[in-house]
Amino acid sequence: MFEVQYICLQSWVPVRVSESSASEMVTSLLFGETCTAIGEKNDWLQIKTNHDGYAGYIPKNYLVPFEPYSNVNWQVVLEPYTYLKSEFSVIQLSPGSKIPVSKIVSIDGMAYQWVSGLGDKKIVNVLEHAKWFLNTPYLWGGRSIFGIDCSGFVQVLAQMAHLKMPRDAYQQALMGQRRMWQNKQVGDLAYFENDSGKINHVGIIFTPNTIIHASGKVRIDEFTPKGIVHAQTKELTHKLTDIRTWTI
Repeated sequence: MFEVQYICLQSWVPVRVSESSASEMVTSLLFGETCTAIGEKNDWLQIKTNHDGYAGYIPKNYLVPFEPYSNVNWQVVLEPYTYLKSEFSVIQLSPGSKIPVSKIVSIDGMAYQWVSGLGDKKIVNVLEHAKWFLNTPYLWGGRSIFGIDCSGFVQVLAQMAHLKMPRDAYQQALMGQRRMWQNKQVGDLAYFENDSGKINHVGIIFTPNTIIHASGKVRIDEFTPKGIVHAQTKELTHKLTDIRTWTI
């Protein structure tokens, strides 16, 4: 079987449902994330992402072979406002991206040095990390600070906490330990269902009465036993179905 490892060395790249730039974006790869090519058609690769097994298509020129980077130790970016800088170029990085532990990476024969966004200030807290994404525009299939969807938001935050989380909300809802409303805790995950009873949204309890989630943009809204109430319009926008911890 045709299987070759590739790595994303751009800020992010879209993964689409078919080999067309007009097709739906189903997820995305961040800088330093890898995938396995399982097929090739014209200038497109059929891939599966290595971190969650999500399948789709990416133009071949968006990726580079992983083999030259296979002996590099990689770490997750836990800061906002970071970038890789060479003599002539800059690559903006989203939190959740991966960079070499050495903080230096060679791309197209040019050395890039990682530049910290926080300096010596280090924060390791899911709610603090979540706030960095506030006002990020909603993007179906997005997983970066440049555009994100609700389950991508949760998956990237999990990656920053060194937790493995599936890609879609209904898959994420099978993780963790269920909590009753009266036992919920700040930082827990809340899941919401559509009119058909299918889980189609997820957010993070920000305070006992608010939730941070990606809907239109990453925003903070009111959180009630019925669901999410839009902070400005007071409309019930999402129907609560479950509350869970991140892990068992």
